[in-house]
Amino acid sequence: MKYKVYRIGTHPRDLLEPEREELAKVDAEQIVLPRLEGDDLVSKARDADGIIDVDSPITGSDMESMPNLKVVMRTGVGVDVIDVEAATELGIAVVCVPDLWIREVANHAFALILACNRKLLSLDYSIRSDNWTPIIPSPVGSIHGEILGIVGFGRIGRTLSARARAFEMKVVAYDPYLPKEIFDEFGVESVPFDKLLEVSDYISVHSPKTDETTNLFDNNAFTKMKKTAYLINTSRGSVINQDDLIQSLMNGQIAGAGLDVLKQEPPLKNDPILDMENVILTPHSSYFSDNAIRELPVRCGREVGLVLTGKKPLNLVNPKVLEKIKLAD
Repeated sequence: MKYKVYRIGTHPRDLLEPEREELAKVDAEQIVLPRLEGDDLVSKARDADGIIDVDSPITGSDMESMPNLKVVMRTGVGVDVIDVEAATELGIAVVCVPDLWIREVANHAFALILACNRKLLSLDYSIRSDNWTPIIPSPVGSIHGEILGIVGFGRIGRTLSARARAFEMKVVAYDPYLPKEIFDEFGVESVPFDKLLEVSDYISVHSPKTDETTNLFDNNAFTKMKKTAYLINTSRGSVINQDDLIQSLMNGQIAGAGLDVLKQEPPLKNDPILDMENVILTPHSSYFSDNAIRELPVRCGREVGLVLTGKKPLNLVNPKVLEKIKLAD
């Protein structure tokens, strides 16, 4: 075949055949490798025209050692494992699929809000322990009339805001990179980060992993939150200083948390977060639905195929690369 596309890493969700079929349409061969990085990655995929990456770090040095490389496709939303700046300098397109599971993640975040509010896991455990007590231990907010603070008002944050408003919540959001008009369009008040911490009954995080957002939620942030507040995270584990979170939960500084992402995934068996009754954990699964998973391999193969044949993909992460390469609309 004309092109070689290396898929680096697999996941139990992955359906490789639809991806292979899409690549074959542009005369590209799919070559599946385990998770690799550094010299191992370069030695196995040196002749790559394209890479489809699950979660392996791909550095500028790696890409520079692959003279035919034209596109790196990340199979999720975040591209923090890829040196995007280096890729741009090398004329390599970086692509991701941020639009496949917008509703799924928003639904999952709101499910965690409701589960924390209604203390569903605690009530279920209580019944199974032969304790039928028809009350919910305080604090228990009403949801309607309460305030949801959204950190990161991109597509998922905006979708979550619509769900919250349908439950008669007031929504505030913090995103310093968006104009006021975006917030107004969704009926959401734009507030500084500190004010969001102070007024919110629930805070849902939808920020990418960057130097600016790493440990954004630390002890300083937790001390500004309401003692009755819950923190929800379906974005990246690094946004929260997990050690500080555990201390704040133990000290009653905040009421609880719903976490789909952690500092280390899966967590170590002795991680204290596993023993906290006021924390609901899910295994980085907020993206999941049958429909989204069926569509993912098709989109990955199709997006890579577009770049290989000189066309612009749907979600080009580094548009500045167009100053170095020509991709038709």
